[in-house]
Amino acid sequence: MTWLPRTLGVLTAAYGLSTLVRPAIFAKPAGLSGDEPPAPVGILVRAVGVRDLANGIAMAAAPAGPALQLAVAARIAGDLGDALTFALSPNDDRDAKKKAIGVGLGWGALNVLGLLAARR
Repeated sequence: MTWLPRTLGVLTAAYGLSTLVRPAIFAKPAGLSGDEPPAPVGILVRAVGVRDLANGIAMAAAPAGPALQLAVAARIAGDLGDALTFALSPNDDRDAKKKAIGVGLGWGALNVLGLLAARR
């Protein structure tokens, strides 16, 4: 069953593309900036957007089997890495920090389900 990881891949790619166009979509809820992030934050967010765009395309397009499973595993690693990075980083806005950690863990959990579905 590959529809779940492929759907998650399309959503990941769309989110990555949206953060390339408008970094505040990621930066503001994560507590990294206000409406318009400063240049260094925008650069970092766009780098994460490129990662998500590439990984999402891989999940959507990889052939079923080991290639798809590897693409999903890479996405899980990115999600957990994001959560860990936010957990270890200072942020004066505790609610934003908790939200960012929760989003990373939540997407990681969804993608674990996608990985399990890809193994069927």
